[in-house]
This record gives sequence, structure tokens and C-alpha cells, in this order.
Amino acid sequence: METKKTSFAVTQSALNFENLILSYMDITRTTFHRKMIDYYFKNQIRVHPYLLISDKADPHYIRKKAVEQIYLDEAREEKIQREAEMYGCRTGVILFQAMMSYCLAVAPEVLGPEELGKLFMK
Repeated sequence: METKKTSFAVTQSALNFENLILSYMDITRTTFHRKMIDYYFKNQIRVHPYLLISDKADPHYIRKKAVEQIYLDEAREEKIQREAEMYGCRTGVILFQAMMSYCLAVAPEVLGPEELGKLFMK
């Protein structure tokens, strides 16, 4: 299966969240990315409307200053491109939504209640 290296924009906090989860999982980042994409499509996740805002002056625009690299195989890339066309957005929006959805889905099991609780205490 041939893969292509690309990247997508994320928030720094989302990247930190992904890295925290990955530190508890015994899988590669590439495997994590495949699982997040598969999870997104299997569960028919909808893209949050705020992620579709492209006007930087909009108060709900999400500034994504961090970058995540990803290896995409042709089949997943095609699915993501079709989804992006359906939403009228870039593929990075779909990838960011997939990443956040998967992180939120696996976090309780992967991190456990104590570590998960620390995320919300400051």
C-alpha cells in the first residue's frame, strides 16, 4: 500500500492532547492516524461548524498554528478528499475533526479517570 506524506494544521492544545494519548498507547503515530480516519468514517462523524469557518475575523474561527504530519494511503486520501468536497473545505479540516473525534473517544479508556481528570484541573 503506497502512502503519501502530507500535513495538516491543528491547534497546539489538540496536538498536545494527541501526544499525551500516544504516550499511553503502544502504537505508532501512523497507526494512530489510520485508526482516527477509520473511526471518523465508521462513525459518520460530522465536521463541527466552527471548523468550517474560513473568515479569520469571525469570533468563532479556530486558529490552528501547529502542524501534524501524516502518511495517507490512496484509499483513505480519496475518502478524505471526497468528504472535504462534500463540506466545501480543505482535507486538513477533515483530518483535524477526525483527530479530535478519535482522541475524545479513546481518552477515557487510554488515560483512565485520574489522568483524564488532570486535563481539566489547573
